[in-house]
Amino acid sequence: MTVMIDQGGQALAEALVVLAALAGLCLGIAWLGRTQDAALQLSHASRQAAFAWALQDLPAVDLSSQAKADSLAPGQRGRTRSGAALLPDGMHVRLDALPGWQGRRPGDPVPGAADIRRELELGDETLWRLRAHARTAGQDRTLGDLRDFDDQALFLQRHTAIMRGAGAAADDAAVQGALGGSGQVWGQAWQAAQAAGSDVDRRLQGVDAAWGRERPRWDWLGPWTGRVPERHLQRRSAP
Repeated sequence: MTVMIDQGGQALAEALVVLAALAGLCLGIAWLGRTQDAALQLSHASRQAAFAWALQDLPAVDLSSQAKADSLAPGQRGRTRSGAALLPDGMHVRLDALPGWQGRRPGDPVPGAADIRRELELGDETLWRLRAHARTAGQDRTLGDLRDFDDQALFLQRHTAIMRGAGAAADDAAVQGALGGSGQVWGQAWQAAQAAGSDVDRRLQGVDAAWGRERPRWDWLGPWTGRVPERHLQRRSAP
């Protein structure tokens, strides 16, 4: 015996439920994408601020204003689903020293590493952190429905750690000055080599005199200023 059950309208009801779930999923994906884009902008802002401060000597008080101006530029403005600005107050940058890292540097367990860093002028003793943060549009509340994608505010933050004074030199003279002023890296080895070479030169003067050979020169840094072997140069015309 076959029992017929009337299911009229059930498929329509199920389709409406599925469509509602898919609509919520699509809204969530769009909201997550906008939020991730804002977080990516914060990452870029923290990196830009770190290098602007460490390499370009931009004052710390100007970092936040620059980041805020960049975030409010037309090409960087994100929008909520309702069309409001995603980051209404823009981005802010804060500079601080990482706690627990004062005086700690890479290579400290190696004997003499701290002295070599000071002799070569390799930066300060602080690890700095540039934090870029922003607050999205909305309020601190949840309603448990689709309005949360527009009404709930989030606090986003990204940071970049950097050390100032990596030892980069502006020209050959700066390299020679830092290297020549380092006793452990250059001075001690140079003095030992000069002493040994001078002893050999003194012993061989009688032999070399007949050949008219040039006497050794012990300045091993100065003569190389601005000189690069020809094989390492590439000829090209200026634009």
